[in-house]
Amino acid sequence: MVRIAYSREKKIPNSTLLLSINDQKIDDFLEYQFYNDITNTRKILIENKGVKKEVVFEPDEKIAIELEEPVYRQCENDCDFCFINGLPKGLRKKLYFRDDDYRLSFLIGNFLSLTNISKHDIQRIGRLKLSPLYVSVHTTDPKLRRRIFKNDKAGLIMQHLSSLIDNNINIHCQIVVIPGVTDGVNLFKTITDLSTLYPGISSIGVVPVGKTKHVNSIPMVSRKLAQKTISLVEEFHKKFRKKYKTGMVYLADEFYIKAGLPIPEAQYYGDFPQYENGIGMARKFINEIKALNNTKKIKGKFLILTGRLALPFLEQLKRRLEKLRCIENGNIDVLAVDNLFFGNSVTVSGLISGADFVRTISKCEKKYDRIILPPTCVNDSGRFIDDKTINDNRIIVSPHNIKELIKCLQ
Repeated sequence: MVRIAYSREKKIPNSTLLLSINDQKIDDFLEYQFYNDITNTRKILIENKGVKKEVVFEPDEKIAIELEEPVYRQCENDCDFCFINGLPKGLRKKLYFRDDDYRLSFLIGNFLSLTNISKHDIQRIGRLKLSPLYVSVHTTDPKLRRRIFKNDKAGLIMQHLSSLIDNNINIHCQIVVIPGVTDGVNLFKTITDLSTLYPGISSIGVVPVGKTKHVNSIPMVSRKLAQKTISLVEEFHKKFRKKYKTGMVYLADEFYIKAGLPIPEAQYYGDFPQYENGIGMARKFINEIKALNNTKKIKGKFLILTGRLALPFLEQLKRRLEKLRCIENGNIDVLAVDNLFFGNSVTVSGLISGADFVRTISKCEKKYDRIILPPTCVNDSGRFIDDKTINDNRIIVSPHNIKELIKCLQ
């Protein structure tokens, strides 16, 4: 049962309850979108101040109402490696909300633990065709998963995955490699178990655990472990490509960078199913650099700021622009920002604070016409992760592709 937040149709007042469409109960906006088929006649049942009323909408007649935002489920787990536990105080409020809601997984690709899911939820997911979903598995060993999630329901992961697949839901899985916990033999078992559910599970992303300076109990993935993990996972990748005609399991870019090994070619990633999980971003960036040609001359002096992880690729872009003779020597500087806010263990560009950007810029002796920041470092309101803004009219937040970035420089 949901409440109407806004309406300009047929004298339906705000705060009216929307009970059903064509006798189908409406629990939230998902059912509303699913059953509000504009090509058919829709009979909606509403209730206001205890009085129920039916309103009929003819085919092609739009229902101009908005529903109240639902309350999303919070995570019931208590994982030591949860990145939110490593956040300091004073950040944007939304950053502290630990969501674990299948609706957000379907809508924006957030990863689920499936520890709070019920049979009714699974049936609803199947009925509304909420596919694909994204699931944080980490391990398929029931005992180990219960221990690291600190939740007895965590051991049911394979049953939950199988039930979702039986309801025709496609799933993308994530394994976070925690040294001494989910690596090595456990990683081998987890990938093996998940592969038995192909094609219901269409991809498995393997990523290193992340930690900030505010968490001391979690060890970082070392260069040696990165190399071992690459060797293990790539064997599976080759096997699956031969067996299933798809690699199925993919490693985060960070493993290759940490191991000092080349980023795989684009063919490795297929259709890049876990791109937003940091898997294949570096390859796409490299290929965009290689594709640059006949670029117009860039005038002025520019500073590009980035995290330590992406620094080699931005330097590669600079060299390419110099080779194309569209910039003069010294026109563009690329600089990595040390993450003092979270600690040097956090090297991704999207987690650089406004304070760290300001500190880095203030130490620059050169004068720049434009200062380019990474595309993921601010939210839609232009605020950094520490809830700060920067008042500097030289600053441009980079677009998500190189061609658009170069347009900004021109």
